[in-house]
Amino acid sequence: MSYIIPLTEFISYVLYSILAGKFILDFVPTSKKPTLSISKKTVSWIIIGALFFSLFPVLRVILFFLDDINLKLAIYTVFIKTAIGNAWIYSALFAIMLGINIFSDGKKFFNFFWFLLMILSIGYAGHITSMNFWLGLIFQSSHLLMVSIWSGVLFHVAWLAKDTKNYTNFLRWFTPLAIICVIVIFSSGTVLMLEVVKLKDYTNAWLLPYGQMLLLKHISIIPVLFFAFFNSILIKKTADNTSNNIRKWLKAEYIMITFVFFFTAIMGTQSPPHHINLTLKNEGSSKWIEFLMGIDIVSPMRIAFTFTLEGTLLMSMSIIFLVLLVISFIKKTKIILPIGFGICFVIALYLGLMSNVSVQ
Repeated sequence: MSYIIPLTEFISYVLYSILAGKFILDFVPTSKKPTLSISKKTVSWIIIGALFFSLFPVLRVILFFLDDINLKLAIYTVFIKTAIGNAWIYSALFAIMLGINIFSDGKKFFNFFWFLLMILSIGYAGHITSMNFWLGLIFQSSHLLMVSIWSGVLFHVAWLAKDTKNYTNFLRWFTPLAIICVIVIFSSGTVLMLEVVKLKDYTNAWLLPYGQMLLLKHISIIPVLFFAFFNSILIKKTADNTSNNIRKWLKAEYIMITFVFFFTAIMGTQSPPHHINLTLKNEGSSKWIEFLMGIDIVSPMRIAFTFTLEGTLLMSMSIIFLVLLVISFIKKTKIILPIGFGICFVIALYLGLMSNVSVQ
């Protein structure tokens, strides 16, 4: 189950983003977007899939309770008396209303309204919400919503569009929308992070699985922003030139965003490090960092920077990969190259940072 939950969380994020993109694009005139078509049946299956895969974290809690109580009581306890169970029930009810509105050809405003309530249900079950209700509900929900809108619109335009017309008009409104999404994502993400990890403990959190995934998530955002810059600023100047293969760069941006989804999904299954050494003592350290450093990590410990030749070279290589990413855009290479450079940047910077720290 420990390996299944991150995968189901990842799939849920992707499905929610597809729904967000669909409902946002419904508001956009046909003259300002490529030709898009997704059937009601497909949307319904996506909604069902989002509910199905978001059920797995609830099942994990039910299995936890089975050690002490019977199955019937465990199901009742989790769905009725826990936030994660309540949230899933709310999501299911809102999803039913969403499905009814879709098949009855209801107003598109209500499609987005019921979807927004589904997002709020996820925020309601968030870890931060259990600590600070309004702060967690507002910032966790807005964080997920903005990521879903940004990536969801990209998915539809890059992967589901039937043509490449109206890209200039599309980029004119999508660019400011993406900028707003990024600003909200960064601001809300910072607030949420500081509720879990104090700024002075950010590097010490790398000792834990949660901290490792948080670091990888932050690193993977960097190439995403590079792709977003290319697509929203530079590529707009030549949007009418189909030889520039705009669509493939939008696909690349979405692929890089899925890495952020993946690290976020794994992070969501780990214990948040409110108190680093206490969590280290109770939950244990990241096995990956123990493998990289070749030592057993026990509490109390902290991370200190000790720059090494290997770490410095790896971090320099990460900068080179970013430069190659820019060159690949200028030279209009096959899209597999910039995607590869983006992935190599994440790996090189991560290994460089790990090589430049020691545990004390």
